[in-house]
Amino acid sequence: MDTSLATLVSDDGNQASLVPAASDGADAPQRQFWETEHTRPDFQPSDDAAPELVAATENYLGECLNHPYLPVCEIRARQFARIKELVELAYRDIPVYRAKYDAAGFKPSHLRDYDDIQKIPVITKPELVAAFPDRCVNRAYKPEDLFPTRSSGSSGQTLLIRVDYDAIITDTIQGVRQFAMQSGGNYRAEDLLAHVYTVPWWFDSIGGKYPTAFISNLIPPARVAQHLRYLGPKILSLYPSSLDALMPHVDEFSASLNLAVTHSEYSSRTAREEWSRQLGVPVLDEYSSEEATRIALEMPDGQYYVCEDTVHLDVLDPVTMEPQAPGQSGIAVITNLLNEAMPFIRYVQGDYITQPVRPAASDINWSQIASIDGRLNDAFVNRDGRKVPAGSILDATYRWMFDCNLNLAQFEIVQRDVDLVEARVVLSADTPLQRLRGAVAHLEDLLAACLEHPVRVEANALDVFPPRPGKRRPIRREMA
Repeated sequence: MDTSLATLVSDDGNQASLVPAASDGADAPQRQFWETEHTRPDFQPSDDAAPELVAATENYLGECLNHPYLPVCEIRARQFARIKELVELAYRDIPVYRAKYDAAGFKPSHLRDYDDIQKIPVITKPELVAAFPDRCVNRAYKPEDLFPTRSSGSSGQTLLIRVDYDAIITDTIQGVRQFAMQSGGNYRAEDLLAHVYTVPWWFDSIGGKYPTAFISNLIPPARVAQHLRYLGPKILSLYPSSLDALMPHVDEFSASLNLAVTHSEYSSRTAREEWSRQLGVPVLDEYSSEEATRIALEMPDGQYYVCEDTVHLDVLDPVTMEPQAPGQSGIAVITNLLNEAMPFIRYVQGDYITQPVRPAASDINWSQIASIDGRLNDAFVNRDGRKVPAGSILDATYRWMFDCNLNLAQFEIVQRDVDLVEARVVLSADTPLQRLRGAVAHLEDLLAACLEHPVRVEANALDVFPPRPGKRRPIRREMA
């Protein structure tokens, strides 16, 4: 679920609070589990947006649940109308888009029908990194009213992101639909959803319904299994590498589950089928990113469906940037249909995907993806030979950045030996070298929590990363 990190960070990078994690009451059961008290963030919980979320759910949930089954022509008409709105907004209010469109000779008035979406110039991550914040964040919003998150993932290049409240609320409601559809309709308002992730979800419930729990992804798998046994969730959402690490403990926590959903990392269908066999419940995938939120969902029929009221997805030839032929792998280009605070319009996602030559027959009228061909990181190995999921190491890196106010333009976390890790970073202009050096001990603490033994970190600041063929993997193991 590469979407929505809930840590609030001010514009200067200082951690402010966490949303929402508010307790349902003094006697409510514990639903948050951090890796250690020593590394747990210091925050004041808030549920200020909960009334708006409840009202929006009452008004929108029925329409949201119905959208996948609308006629294709209506789905496309709604997409086109929304993209036209976003393009007009971006041209009017977002300097980076206006400059790009003017340079390409493109005007919002050129959008006359659905096929004209292909006329919109694409935009890349480096362009938005260079434009942040003054030239890519909508100045119609007050900075204090926006939710910050960031993207690096498999590219290792950090992009700070701002999200507006309406987008977050809509995203949360669409999450209810996700798990309703992936569970085959077996998801009730009282069912607990457990996220093994970096930080808690934006909201811990919708007015007490659809409750969520959080377990830090830095916690070793044996303890995660114990927390899951205590919580008894119906649905489990986590990285595939984290689920794989939990398999030796499957008998301890699987009894309550109806569904497990993997996200954010590559996993094969064969691996998910094997995890499903061991868990005794379906294991389905979610293709998502911080920039786009949910992109596509694997459904019980085994097909991936694009969430077409969340994103518009193009698959382009990486050389010509023209639409790729079905059956051929192409680069994913997305338009986020929710976020107006920092629009992503025809954004080069960087992943490679393939569209089917002949889509499977289905009642769901969203377009389909035949395969997701990119994004693969390495696991670390501890002294006992246990593989520590790459997702856990990536989470530790995110937490390091948040907790220590480190703005890193790029990073690589490389395991050199079982107890030696190199952190290669390119510092942002506002982050002094002394801050990096002072933060090394905290990264050592976080990695020690993951590997269950002390770890020495060597931090090296580079001016620029040397060119590397293919897509650079920021989390990897380089040891015997």
